[in-house]
Amino acid sequence: MIVLDGSKMTDRAALHAELKRKLELPDYYGGNLDALNDCLGERRERALIVVENANALLEENGDYGAAMLRVILNNGNQVLLN
Repeated sequence: MIVLDGSKMTDRAALHAELKRKLELPDYYGGNLDALNDCLGERRERALIVVENANALLEENGDYGAAMLRVILNNGNQVLLN
């Protein structure tokens, strides 16, 4: 289980910094949704990803935050919003 803190994802840069750190993404991670999709697609293991403070994530990032969640789901992971 991986826990993301939506309250730390106050803008796109902070969102991608939290993803890189918590998902242990490679150094070449490009910090955008296409790069997230590519990196998650390279993984063999799937995870349960819990997003604490999900309301803050969605309030601060709107459609971009929702798109990020879709990328995670589309790569076979489970997401629990808390």
